[in-house]
This record gives sequence, C-alpha cells and structure tokens, in this order.
Amino acid sequence: MSWLIYGANGYTGELIAREAKRRGLKPILAGRSGEKLTALAAELGLPMRVFPLDNPISIAENLNEVRLVLHCAGPFSATSAPMLQGCLRAKAHYLDISGEISTVHDTIAQLGATSKNFCAW
Repeated sequence: MSWLIYGANGYTGELIAREAKRRGLKPILAGRSGEKLTALAAELGLPMRVFPLDNPISIAENLNEVRLVLHCAGPFSATSAPMLQGCLRAKAHYLDISGEISTVHDTIAQLGATSKNFCAW
C-alpha cells in the first residue's frame, strides 16, 4: 500500500518518517518546502512530493495512487480541511496527529456530510 506523510520536514513528521524507515516502511514524504524535504528524502532514501494545500483538486492530483495520508502539517486549523477534501477526492484514507478540538469537530462535520462510515478518534 502506498502511503504519504504530509509535513514530513516538520519536527513530528520527521520523527515519524525516521521511525517508518527504521521499521522498513517506505512512505512518500511530502510537504510545502521542497528544499527541506529533498534533504530528508535523500538521507532516508524515500520518494517525495512537494505541493501546497491551497487547492483540494491539486491536492487530490498529488495523492495519485496514495491510499493513506498521515497529515502532520500545522496549523491544523488551516491545513486539515483542504487536505481532507483532497483525500476525499482521491479516495485516500486521512489520519492526522492533531489534538485540536475545533479541528476534530470540523473533520467530523466534513465527513458526516460525505460518509456514514467513519471514525473520528
């Protein structure tokens, strides 16, 4: 299964990427900063994608053949909604590391409008 860590060049995303590699997993590293991402992807020998979160259609295109997104890029109040919309369009599973109550409520509201089967926690 192809999966992607968005925000892999941030503090928590990088920790997750390193642990995934240590466990023999091969996620696609992704984020908004190509310069930082390039160095990490080269060091870990993992594929990468660089794209902003300003357009759900473009996000979905960048999630081509990705079945799961682990979203680690904050602030989640600004980034989770477009990533979730991109995932829904790409039919990719969405998981994030946010604990922000308002973001969880927004996610439930978006998913409630599109699916009867989802888990918010």
